[in-house]
Amino acid sequence: IQRGSMPELYASDIPWDRFWSSYMQSYLERDVRELVNLRNERKFFDFMVACAARSGQLFNASDIANSIDVDYKTIQSWTSILKASGIICILQPFWPNAGKRVTKTPKLYFMDTGLVCNLTRWNTPEQLRNGAMAGHVFETFVVSEVLKSYMNSGANLRDVWFYRDSKKREIDLVIQDGHVLHPVEIKIGVQINRSAVKNFACLENMTDYEVGFGHVICQTTEPYLLSEEVQAIPVWAI
Repeated sequence: IQRGSMPELYASDIPWDRFWSSYMQSYLERDVRELVNLRNERKFFDFMVACAARSGQLFNASDIANSIDVDYKTIQSWTSILKASGIICILQPFWPNAGKRVTKTPKLYFMDTGLVCNLTRWNTPEQLRNGAMAGHVFETFVVSEVLKSYMNSGANLRDVWFYRDSKKREIDLVIQDGHVLHPVEIKIGVQINRSAVKNFACLENMTDYEVGFGHVICQTTEPYLLSEEVQAIPVWAI
């Protein structure tokens, strides 16, 4: 998770930090400049660091704008660049009223945790494991792997959501299959108890939808049932 998913990191002896530094240089000088007339490369790099530090969290463009001293419209434009070039995904919240979904706050996820760790300077697996971002990076890894599996199979990414209501009750992922909603919780631990899935019940009151089988993705070595309707599975299985 700390090293990232780029094949070249495993097919050569290139040091981790050198690889990602070269990757960022190429990305800024080639890919970004093809999409926008970038006047301040350093500011864009700072923007990427700010986004990486917030991977797995609610996306607040105003907060990022204030942190790097640029305007809100610039953040919107730069966010579109990261999305268009496959660096990040903006995950939308599920809401039964489709017209209201656009007013809800989405979440930001990087598509490669190695880039997140490089930008935020978690330089070794040990540093990351014991650091403040361990949970968010683990969640980023799981969500990005789920999204990649959808893209690789040609499935509809619009069937992958998260849930958050006015009481701040959250479900990390909601996988929609027609009118069946499959809740998924992501936990960095090994042994998970039933309290981890208490928010799954939030979906039961949604008119026109039913709640399907749920999962907790964690670091267990073997799958086990938390209830008749929820199973804990190893992160390695996804």
